[in-house]
Amino acid sequence: MLRVLIYLLCVCFTWTPLEAKENLNKETHVHIEDGVVYCDVQTFNQEAYVLNVLAGGSSLTVFWQFDVLRKQRFWLDKSVASVRLGRQVIPDLVTKRWLMRDLSSGVVHYTRNVHVAMRFLTEMHHAAVVDVSILDGQEKFYLETQLYIYEGEQGSKGWFADILGGVDMGTVELVLPAQGLKHE
Repeated sequence: MLRVLIYLLCVCFTWTPLEAKENLNKETHVHIEDGVVYCDVQTFNQEAYVLNVLAGGSSLTVFWQFDVLRKQRFWLDKSVASVRLGRQVIPDLVTKRWLMRDLSSGVVHYTRNVHVAMRFLTEMHHAAVVDVSILDGQEKFYLETQLYIYEGEQGSKGWFADILGGVDMGTVELVLPAQGLKHE
């Protein structure tokens, strides 16, 4: 019960209208391809921090949270889909390589360039968010994106850090194609 109360207080004090959030968004881009909504997102304001941590020998884990919401008139916006994609970079200072692990697929790569490792954490390209067929063309939908960064081996710091610890990457309205949509 206390968790719900804290969450509601955080939502009430941090909520801003969609129009205000759209003006802040310069880093999130959405495109629809083959009936799927894809998102490209990059954070420029976290790059220095990520480089500093990786060069210092600590590992970093990031989670990109994509939430598709349906705009509702007299109530809170309804969540239609939510996708959370994770990535992790673990430095090996002896070999001067960085292990880059995609936590969603399990794919592992290595690099000797810290800037490549930094871009791996701060950029997400062509991330599949939602299938267009579940979205009704008569409604307004938008995509909210948040970035969660965790330093060290631990991948998460609990539910409280998830509520307050995300960096808002902006909100983008989803403009759906006119044909091939579900009509009721």
